[in-house]
Amino acid sequence: REFKDGKGMLSDADADVYAALERNLRERVGEEFILARTAKSHNDQAATDLRLWLRDACLEIAERLLTLRQVFLQLAERDIEIVMPGYTHMQPAEAILLSHWWMAGEARFSRDYSRLFDCYRRLNMLPLGANVLAGTREPIDRTMVAKALGFDDVIENSLDAVTDRDYLIEFGSFASIVGLHLSQLGGELLLWITQEFAFARIPQNIVIDSHTLPLRRNPEILEVLRSRPSLIYGRLFEFITQLKGLSTGFSQDLQECVPGLFDIVDAMRILLDLSIGMLPGLDFDEKRMKEVACADLVNTSNALDYLLNHGVETAIANRAIEHLTQYCRTRHKYLSDLALNEWQQYSPAFEADIYEYVSMEESVASFCSFGGSSKEQVEMALTRSRAALQKDMAHLAELSSKFGSAMMESLK
Repeated sequence: REFKDGKGMLSDADADVYAALERNLRERVGEEFILARTAKSHNDQAATDLRLWLRDACLEIAERLLTLRQVFLQLAERDIEIVMPGYTHMQPAEAILLSHWWMAGEARFSRDYSRLFDCYRRLNMLPLGANVLAGTREPIDRTMVAKALGFDDVIENSLDAVTDRDYLIEFGSFASIVGLHLSQLGGELLLWITQEFAFARIPQNIVIDSHTLPLRRNPEILEVLRSRPSLIYGRLFEFITQLKGLSTGFSQDLQECVPGLFDIVDAMRILLDLSIGMLPGLDFDEKRMKEVACADLVNTSNALDYLLNHGVETAIANRAIEHLTQYCRTRHKYLSDLALNEWQQYSPAFEADIYEYVSMEESVASFCSFGGSSKEQVEMALTRSRAALQKDMAHLAELSSKFGSAMMESLK
C-alpha cells in the first residue's frame, strides 16, 4: 500500500524487492519478521507474485473486452438499416448490412474473451509452498493459502511450480490474436475513410491536424491500431526464445520475461481504450455505401436465382446473366435501371417481378439463412449476443468479488 502511495521502499543496500520487503518488516515488527520467510523462497514468491499481477491484469483486460463488445452491439443496433458492400478479394461481392459487419467484429472479440479465460484457468494456480524447488519440511497447508489468495488450486509438483511460465506464452498468444483483430479493424477503417472509399469520417476531436496540409484529417489513431500489435507479437516471440532450452528448475531467465509482459499489458490497455473511445464517433455515409453496394452489379446472383427458380437450365441461365451483365456495363446501367423488354432480350423467363429480386433491399433480405445478413437474422444474432454478453459480465463480476471475499476471509 505504501509503495502504491508513492512512498519509497527500496534502498541501495537492498538486493531486490524481496530484501526491501524484509527490511521494512524488520523495521516495523522486529525480529518476528523472520516468520515471513517460513516455507517459502524467492523462487516460489516470484512465481506467485507474477501470477497474482497477471491475474489482476487479465480481469482488467477482460473488463475492457466486455466494454468493446458492448460498443459493437450498440453500433450494430444503431446501423441496422445501413446497406454496404461485402467484399471478396477486395472487390464488391454482395450487399450486406453494416450491422452484420459490426456483429462479425463482436464475434471475434467474444472468442477472444473466451480465449482469455482458457488461459486464466491455468494461470490461477498457486505455486507458493514449492520453496526453492523441492517443497518444505514445514507442515504447511498449501490449499488453505490458495483459497486465501483466491487461487483455484495449487500446482502439485513443486519443481514444476517454480519453473512453469507456460501461461506467459498463452497470454502472449491471446494478446497477439486480440492485437491481430484490432489491427485488421484499424486497417479496414483506414481504407473506409480514404477519399476513394469515402464510407466514413472520424470525428474531429480525435484526428491529428497536418501542419503542412491544414485541411487534412490524419487518422493516426487508426494507424496505431494497425501497427502497435507488432510490439505484442515481438514480445511473444521473445518469451518463446527466452524459455527455450531451459533446464527444469529456477533460473534468472524466467525473470527476463517480466518486462515483456508489462509491455504487452500496457499495449493491450492502450489499444482497447483507443477502440472503445473512437468507434462510436465514426460518421458513416449511408448514401455512398449503398451506391458502392449497387456497383459492379453485385446483385446479379439474385437474377441468376430468378432464372433457376423459373426452370431455366443452369448453363443457359449462366450465359444469359453473363450477356446481361456485359450489356449493363457497356451502357453504365444497374440491373434495376433496365426496362422489362431489355430483360427479356436475354431470357423470356423474366417477368415484371424480377425487379423485386434485384432491388438492393430484396438482395439483402434474401440472405435469410442462420447467421446471414438479412435484417431478421441480424436482429436474432443481436439478441443472442446480448444474452452472451450479459452472461460474461456476470461471470467477470463473480470472479472480481471472489478475490475480495477471499482476502477478507483470510484476514479474519
